[in-house]
Amino acid sequence: MPAVSTTNDWTSHYVSANGIRHHYLEWGDPSNPPLLMLHATGLCAWPWKPIARRLAANYRVLAFDQRGHGDTDQSDKGYRFEYAGEDLAAIVEAMDLESPRVIGHSSGGLAAIIASNLLPGRFDRVALVETRVSNDAPTAPSQDLSRRAERTRMKRSVWESREAMFDAYRTRAAFKDWEDEPYHQFIAGGTRLLADGRAELKCHPETEATFYGMRDELPVENYLEGLAGDWLLLVADYPGSQRPEDPGIKRFRKLVPGSAVKPMGKGSHFLPMEYPDDVLKAIGPWFGD
Repeated sequence: MPAVSTTNDWTSHYVSANGIRHHYLEWGDPSNPPLLMLHATGLCAWPWKPIARRLAANYRVLAFDQRGHGDTDQSDKGYRFEYAGEDLAAIVEAMDLESPRVIGHSSGGLAAIIASNLLPGRFDRVALVETRVSNDAPTAPSQDLSRRAERTRMKRSVWESREAMFDAYRTRAAFKDWEDEPYHQFIAGGTRLLADGRAELKCHPETEATFYGMRDELPVENYLEGLAGDWLLLVADYPGSQRPEDPGIKRFRKLVPGSAVKPMGKGSHFLPMEYPDDVLKAIGPWFGD
């Protein structure tokens, strides 16, 4: 496995909120405006590094591991998207973050939507990347989510080494188009080394599968009703991806007055890891940078 960049441009921290200890990576001057980054289900904060270090020129960037992921504590009450939203709201209050901007990838965007309902008017502008904003959006129909959960439960959680996992994952459909650094960072940050040198996934397959299985139980449109603030949704281009003409996207635009949708014309559900430069170019103007 090629060496992971060891550029010392970030620091590692913990904050206690909503009953558990949350891990996060931090970049930039602490006096800069805060910008929070939230990963998708099954990932962790580390793959955000290529985007985060560039945003750190203007922001205090805080990339969090969600509960049951990375180095954040496991959940003592199961896993639901509502808990992820409660976590984010509790973190913002515990750290006394004023008007943070947010970038949420997939379920990280759902956490931002839920947290914004719990803290009305607290967030500044939010960028959702490949977040499914409707239960009838075609991105992942119920049967696909059920199959994904079943496949995820069968994932191998312990590998002979990080190198073995690196080689095995690199050609898989979900990872084959990732840029090198986000992929390297996922392997390094998403696993822990055991005493015998084997590598164990920090996000247990059952945790990841539970989130997939819970997705259709989340009444996301209830959280969109009257959602305050400015929300940008970036959508990729693949079979079954969300489209501006979809009924669910049209309802999102109607329910959230301060919303905009930008089709990226490329990429899969893992758009930030495949095209970090394009994601930055789309988000920058929305944030006023």
